[in-house]
Amino acid sequence: MKRYDTEQIRNVALVGHSGCGKTTLAEALLHLNGLVGKPGRVEDGNTVSDYDSEEVRRKISINATLLPIEAADLKINLLDCPGFRDFVGEIKSAVRVSELALVVVDASTGVEVGTEFAHDFAGEYQIPTAFFINKMDKERASFDNAVRSIDTAFDDVHTIPVTLPIGEQDGFEGVIDLLSMKAVYDAGGKVVEKEIPADRLEEAQLARRALVEAAAEGNDELTEKFLLEEGLSDEEIILGLRQDLEAGRFCPVLCGSANKQIGLSILMKFFRHECPPPNERKGFRGWTDRTKTEVELKKLDPHTDFSAYIFKTVNDEFVGRLSFFKVITGETHGDGNVRIARTSSTTRVGHAFTFRGKQQIQVESLATGDIGAFAKLEGARTGDTLLEPKGYEVEYEPTHLPKPTVSLAVEPRNKGDEDKVGSALHRILETDPTLSIERDALLHQTILSGMGDTHLEVAQARAQALARTEFDLKPAKVQYRETITKLGEGQGKFKKQTGGRGQYGDCWVRLRPNTADKGFTFEWKIVGGVIPTNFTSSVEKGIVKALERGIVAGYPVINIHAECFDGSYHSVDSSDTAFQVAASLAFKNVAAKCGPVLLEPINKVRITVPEQYMGDVMGYVSGKRGRISGSDQNGHRVCVVAEVPAAEMTTFSRDLRSMTQGRSIFESEFDHYEAVPPAMADKVIAEVRIDHHESD
Repeated sequence: MKRYDTEQIRNVALVGHSGCGKTTLAEALLHLNGLVGKPGRVEDGNTVSDYDSEEVRRKISINATLLPIEAADLKINLLDCPGFRDFVGEIKSAVRVSELALVVVDASTGVEVGTEFAHDFAGEYQIPTAFFINKMDKERASFDNAVRSIDTAFDDVHTIPVTLPIGEQDGFEGVIDLLSMKAVYDAGGKVVEKEIPADRLEEAQLARRALVEAAAEGNDELTEKFLLEEGLSDEEIILGLRQDLEAGRFCPVLCGSANKQIGLSILMKFFRHECPPPNERKGFRGWTDRTKTEVELKKLDPHTDFSAYIFKTVNDEFVGRLSFFKVITGETHGDGNVRIARTSSTTRVGHAFTFRGKQQIQVESLATGDIGAFAKLEGARTGDTLLEPKGYEVEYEPTHLPKPTVSLAVEPRNKGDEDKVGSALHRILETDPTLSIERDALLHQTILSGMGDTHLEVAQARAQALARTEFDLKPAKVQYRETITKLGEGQGKFKKQTGGRGQYGDCWVRLRPNTADKGFTFEWKIVGGVIPTNFTSSVEKGIVKALERGIVAGYPVINIHAECFDGSYHSVDSSDTAFQVAASLAFKNVAAKCGPVLLEPINKVRITVPEQYMGDVMGYVSGKRGRISGSDQNGHRVCVVAEVPAAEMTTFSRDLRSMTQGRSIFESEFDHYEAVPPAMADKVIAEVRIDHHESD
């Protein structure tokens, strides 16, 4: 593939709800430009974009797939994104490196939850947004209803049609291009222009005037010409539309049918003329030094040293690890070295590649704003900044990704496979920063966390293929703790004589509840030398070991203050070990009399939902023993903040999605521990005893 200058590049993210036709649209555009023969179908598992085995099996997009299209002197880097929010990392990372988010909307359903999330992600990074009303040939398709749903759903969106449909549903046959004021019939890639049908002419003229007015709005010279009714040329309208799009003053709306390839020639014109090239957009937020001094690059600059941002990592079974990047400044040069800003380490790179789905295409170089990949970039990961070995000093801000919301325990089916499974999961984590994994040593569980059930199921399938073994994902055990509620004191004495030197330790211990911010504290209150001070650490170690073994259910004890205030010793038989054992015995004897209770972890959750679901969500949280601590209104959405026991959150994310039709955004993090209600504590303790009995 030849090199394209920055002005010739368009980076477009195809986003929207799952099933709206993004992948079919990408396939149709590839066919229109002669890059594929007969377009593939998602149902048949043979599209260029959805080539991953899990995508083929599930018939959904999971990855953001790069699909460069060469059209005359233009290169359009399409990024076909998933529609499920479970794969939010893929969506946000692709939007971040684009200059346009083309939100695809099903003409029969209008705005759906995936549409809302896609629009929000584009807004977060101030990426211009346009809408493509797809499936105009579908039953119950309505262009007006779809546009109305966009206007209703988004307060910050001002829609302006660029095309109008000719017919709908079974009668859909073409589109009206409001720039050229021609009826365009381009089914199957054969473009035929005709005069606008007489019964649609008045509607088209009104829409054309609204389009011209929008184009003139942000440019003083064009506004003056419009008000003087001098008329604007097509070039002036295009200039005004591009400026308005970049400034977010309006969102263009186009329509068509990806399946029948109607309306696509106008969409290609829109990419060429209205979609801004990379150098006309703001640059990436970043830092110029290690003190994180913030810098906002106003424009991507081709006239300086090379720098790039890695937005995606892929493990390819043939090529190895691939680091997908966007060139922010300068251009790539093959067979050289690059510096990773995060680690200041230098690594060697070969020639850059671009990919069309899984097809690898070598390129001589990539200009500022272009997207490509390096193979086997040692030490690099998603979110890294690449620089010249000696040159431009900047580190670009990583894409902000939400924390995982669902956690499950990994249980290999075959003994001895733990290492194989763990290694495979860590390889998956290299390519997906929205996954996390941790080992709970106390509960002997490996916990895999992600954005939803589907997300974890995909990670499971990929890891099983890598490890060539199977494992299950089951609800994780709750990390209970224990503490005491009142003061108590008592003795622990260890005496052992077996001939020769014996073992002797004797200490009196006082226990009292401690505040959470202090945790465990220990105080030596021996006076008169009844126990030498050199045994201070021995007594403390003995109590710490006893804390780990628990009081009522074997969970670690927290928030406790211990004092050693009396005891005795033997000049020959006393030892470090003897006093550790004596202190452990003292703790065991005393803690049982101090009102021991079981504690459960309480999570702070933030649930953002459309306001019509607020009552249902609050009722659900209360039913999960949760406490609502506040709520904030933001437009049509409400953020509910609550404290919910971790034991009640096994199906929390799934239930919220069900009751809000997938429109909830949910975040959770550990906050503090609280006492478990007595009846529930008895149940937990009984289950622990059964588990211990079965393991014995």
